[in-house]
Amino acid sequence: MASVGLFRLPEAGLTPRVAPLGTAKKPLPIIIDCDPGLDDALAIACAVVRPELKLLAVTSVGGNADVRHCTENALRLLQLYGAADVPVAEGAVGPLSGPLERATEIHGATGLGSTTIPAAARKADPEGAVALMARTLAASAEPVVLVPIGPLTNIALLIRSYPHLAPKISHICLMGGSVGEGNSSASAEFNIYADPTAAEIVFNSGLPITMIGLDVTHHAILDRSILERFAALPGTSAKVASELLKFSFDRSAAWGQGEKMAIHDAVAVLHLAIPDLVGVSRYHVVVDSTQGPARGRTIGDANPYRLKRDKLESNCDVGLTIDSKRFADEMVDIYSKLP
Repeated sequence: MASVGLFRLPEAGLTPRVAPLGTAKKPLPIIIDCDPGLDDALAIACAVVRPELKLLAVTSVGGNADVRHCTENALRLLQLYGAADVPVAEGAVGPLSGPLERATEIHGATGLGSTTIPAAARKADPEGAVALMARTLAASAEPVVLVPIGPLTNIALLIRSYPHLAPKISHICLMGGSVGEGNSSASAEFNIYADPTAAEIVFNSGLPITMIGLDVTHHAILDRSILERFAALPGTSAKVASELLKFSFDRSAAWGQGEKMAIHDAVAVLHLAIPDLVGVSRYHVVVDSTQGPARGRTIGDANPYRLKRDKLESNCDVGLTIDSKRFADEMVDIYSKLP
């Protein structure tokens, strides 16, 4: 009987990054759009601490938890991290179309596991997330990087409502998607699955995009050994991070996945501050916004023959590799600098 070979798609080689890079002398202005969220909490810490980044605003979107919890979590985390002056505004409750998705089975009912952080001394700005982003973009002397690390609803509404501000967006560095397997389904990663219509608008916008998806973030792993390193740090922020991580490790262990956590969202932030942490490759990415079994899938093609045949251009950097040990070391270093 003749043997049957397995067809393998050609692997995309790494290419030079398209995303801008901040420096300590010239910090990169960014806006984080998020749904805190255990890993969002660590991502916000990265943005506050890294001198290469200038955090202009934080906006919330429903995703890991209800948007009201996400907004309050953002306010409390910024206060905890000593960045209470960063504007915060609340965004979309749910997707542009389709069912409401939440990830409370992973992040807990409030989004931050069982951890209680002192209430913030302020409220969110009443203008709302999209208006705050638009005002911040218009007021900025230089183009701004948007860093969406939750569902892309707010970003799609911004693009659709304020098209004249597109030149003020230098890049979109998002956490979401996968050119491989998903997590919410076999096809789709949660942030895209939660609002594929919004994701389709973003990927079709013509804006420069980096997709930090599961292909790379599933290698940005912390395990229970990190808790000892955080315990040695003096600040309250490190103690809160330890509680958040322990909650996640316990959940992961209960599901038989080992005592570890992928810190998805922090990778998107650190990519803008560290030039060689993440390796990327150019892809043409489209989003399946149908209601079928591939709903929310980000379909990435890096095959030169097909792209030329179909007259397609690459529209996205896709994160593929990361130095996992360095990533863990960076997270410890960041929390060593927080109050």
